[in-house]
Amino acid sequence: MQVLLKSKKTDMIRSLSGILSISTIMMFLFASSSFSQSRKEIKKYGIRSTESVITEYVGGKEVTHTDSFEKYDNDGNIIEEVEYNKDGTFKKKYTRKYNKAGEITEEVKYDDKGAIVSKLVIAYNESNDKVNEQTYDGAGKLIEWFKYGYNDLGEKTFELSLDDKGKTIRKSLYVYDKNGLRKERKTYNSKDELIAVKKYNYKIGNQ
Repeated sequence: MQVLLKSKKTDMIRSLSGILSISTIMMFLFASSSFSQSRKEIKKYGIRSTESVITEYVGGKEVTHTDSFEKYDNDGNIIEEVEYNKDGTFKKKYTRKYNKAGEITEEVKYDDKGAIVSKLVIAYNESNDKVNEQTYDGAGKLIEWFKYGYNDLGEKTFELSLDDKGKTIRKSLYVYDKNGLRKERKTYNSKDELIAVKKYNYKIGNQ
């Protein structure tokens, strides 16, 4: 599937080229080509992959290049995403894995040489709430680690930032009102000292 900027969009770009800078036109082109199908549509029509192609008009010349490529599984999830430079060379790639609920469980990022830059691994509880999130560098070293906790209503009650040894670096605790609206977030440092408080105020109805 290709996304080509033609017909009315082409005419509009040509008419604007005299008053808009090239950078402005390029911004319009990228914005126009960034729309993709929803997961539901991809699954419904059995789309296996999508290639986004951009056609630019600069100085009266037409220049076309592949912008991105996406590959999908049977449920319409993006399992591979590739971005290209304007000259058509490989820029970066992401590969993803999902659980049965369609939530990402693993995402690997590759650089322009095909080497792994980072790997994100996510675990969920039975309610499909994210409970553990770990990021590794290209060498497999743990560089970021988060843990999350929830109450019986599925509301997030805490968030922990840990080092590679599992020691708490920062902790955030969440408080909710009787309606389930978040009231407050308190953040503590590694010494369990309170360092920040964020309060949430709501205007409901005609209040």
